[in-house]
Amino acid sequence: MADDPTQSRLNDDRVRMLDELVFRRRSIRRYKPDPLPEAWIEAMLRCALQAPSPSNSQPVVFVRIDAPHHRDNLQLALDDGHRRLMERHAARNGPARLRNWINAYRRYAEFMRTAPLLLAVGVRHGIDGFASKLAAAGLREDDGRQRCDQDITVGLALKGLLLKAQALGVGGCILTAPLVFIDDAAALLGLEGIAIRAFVTLGLADETPPPPPRIPLSQAVEVI
Repeated sequence: MADDPTQSRLNDDRVRMLDELVFRRRSIRRYKPDPLPEAWIEAMLRCALQAPSPSNSQPVVFVRIDAPHHRDNLQLALDDGHRRLMERHAARNGPARLRNWINAYRRYAEFMRTAPLLLAVGVRHGIDGFASKLAAAGLREDDGRQRCDQDITVGLALKGLLLKAQALGVGGCILTAPLVFIDDAAALLGLEGIAIRAFVTLGLADETPPPPPRIPLSQAVEVI
């Protein structure tokens, strides 16, 4: 009986290699102090910038945060935002579970200050896609589609970055929680014309986290 070509394709070395990169990737929060080679950093960013975008608008920008004073300012703003949230929570006599979440997400963000490589990921202002052009022409309401489209592009860019990192043996972690604590990260960093959507840490992993639980396909996929 002839080999099933469908199964043969699934067993192709290149396909299995991609599977390994996807399934073995973990969010890494503890890093060795070793700096990453510049060639590796450039290779990861080049892969990230291959992400598709609406009308090939390419709105995504990566900001490398090397200066210690910028990292210190982010930590100070994080601490201040945490304090303000805790004060509001106490004033409203909020539930203990929510207080614990606030504290936990603050702790989960602190490692970004000392990560070997810290990137802010954002989109440039003034890059209009199809939806925003229609809204500007009065042909439809501005329902946030522009923001949604750009966020999809940011997510795809981050996926490319992390898969290349995994291929190089580099650990990484995407952080959005700091933006809950920090009111205007772009202004804090002296960035103009950029809206920051996330931070990313990268470095040689100093931990091996277990695989997180994943829901089965039956819960995530519907056929209609």
